[in-house]
Amino acid sequence: MKKSSIVIILSLFICISSMFSSCNYFPTENQTDTSQNETAISTNERIKELEAQIIALLQSQQISESERKQEISVLKAELDSLKKSESENSSNKATDETAPKIFNYTLNGYKVTITSINTDEENISIPSIIDGHAVTAIGSEVIKSSKIKRIVLEDGIESIDWFAFKSCSSLSYIYIPKSVTSIGYGAFDGAPKSLTIECEKDSFAMKYAQSYGLKYQTK
Repeated sequence: MKKSSIVIILSLFICISSMFSSCNYFPTENQTDTSQNETAISTNERIKELEAQIIALLQSQQISESERKQEISVLKAELDSLKKSESENSSNKATDETAPKIFNYTLNGYKVTITSINTDEENISIPSIIDGHAVTAIGSEVIKSSKIKRIVLEDGIESIDWFAFKSCSSLSYIYIPKSVTSIGYGAFDGAPKSLTIECEKDSFAMKYAQSYGLKYQTK
């Protein structure tokens, strides 16, 4: 009788173990990694969507300035939250390699000067806030790229240094907000003649374009 009981118990144990194994009750290491990768891809896609929406709002002429600022504020809040979460997740991963930053900068008090932009993207948005600090200046020769076609500067940036976008030979469009009150000599040296500067009417950027014979359009 005892032998029969032991055999029955062992049989039940084997059956239950087999069920758990076939149902993958306990996730494997590969399954966990796949889930994390899918989450990361989803987050990155949403970040790109939000950035694209912000660029579209900055370029839109269909809404008022107050509506634009309100909508951008909502989008930026979500964007900042996602980027913060992504940054925290990245910092928790053990790695021997440090991913290059897109925007390198120097900090003077709470004000940021962008010193270089590392990207192969065709369209970029230069933010007015980086790591919680206000971006006020774009330095000299920050980017030399034959791939970049469109640049949007967020409102709040105040100055663009000499030769800032030197040798951006494919640059066809740049939006410069009214907050920019200084643009250095040769900022677009090397850009094609088809380059169009979009800016506010009577802004510094419009006067700069006029003085250098550059194409421009006002909002």
